[in-house]
Amino acid sequence: MTGTRRLRRTSIFLGVAMAVAACGGGGDGAGAAASIAPAQSKVVVTPETAATPFQLQSGLYRFGWSSPDCKSVDFTLAGQSKGFTYAKKSNLPNFNSIMSNVLDDVYTLTQADPACTSWTVNIDRMGS
Repeated sequence: MTGTRRLRRTSIFLGVAMAVAACGGGGDGAGAAASIAPAQSKVVVTPETAATPFQLQSGLYRFGWSSPDCKSVDFTLAGQSKGFTYAKKSNLPNFNSIMSNVLDDVYTLTQADPACTSWTVNIDRMGS
């Protein structure tokens, strides 16, 4: 199999897996919790997707945000089982910081400033 074909099949498989995860898998859907997005090297979180937990592998990450319509942000990234948390409170509308020693876990991201309702956070894996 050529490299291009393999890449295309891998991309299609990942796209289908993410679509199934985004839909919550199976079940009756009554009171079902949000699905967990699979581990990946880049995670984008917005207010619309913040309820969906996501997997991060152990390593070093860039944590960046864009919130041009907000006077301040108050982000907290919290692992569900291993106790890793990262908090960033700022008056800057755009910023990047580094998170080191992130543990392999399922994470959720919250933004606690009630006046800020439009933002995007990018979490990019930089290495292990």
